[in-house]
Amino acid sequence: MYKNILVPTDLSDKSKLSIQAALELAAEHSACVKLLHVVEKMGGEPDDEIEDFYLKLAEKASEKLVDWQQQFQAEFKGVPIDKTILVGKRTHEILGFCQEKEIDLIVLTSRIFNQETQGVGTVSHQVALLAPVSVLVVR
Repeated sequence: MYKNILVPTDLSDKSKLSIQAALELAAEHSACVKLLHVVEKMGGEPDDEIEDFYLKLAEKASEKLVDWQQQFQAEFKGVPIDKTILVGKRTHEILGFCQEKEIDLIVLTSRIFNQETQGVGTVSHQVALLAPVSVLVVR
């Protein structure tokens, strides 16, 4: 049923719950899990200093995702785990990646929603509402 399962992650330990759930589904369906971290881009035109900052954040994120790949690969030997780091607006990049990579399911971790401070909701809330595919929200 599923071939490509996307797990957008903010790199928090809570994200491991979503990765675990995605890998269990992937093992059941002979699917691939794609880990995605989006470095949030600030508004305005970036200069060289900001671009270097984004690059450093992306490098740190990549290191963490490689650690997670190795950790989970030991438990789920037959499940391919890919990783991608993007820079941009999180919801926009997640939805674009979903269409570009023919994602069948998005598995993500829920966040506490505070309407006063977050306006239209958390990234997980926005993705769940706007995604063109099924979304599994892990609490």
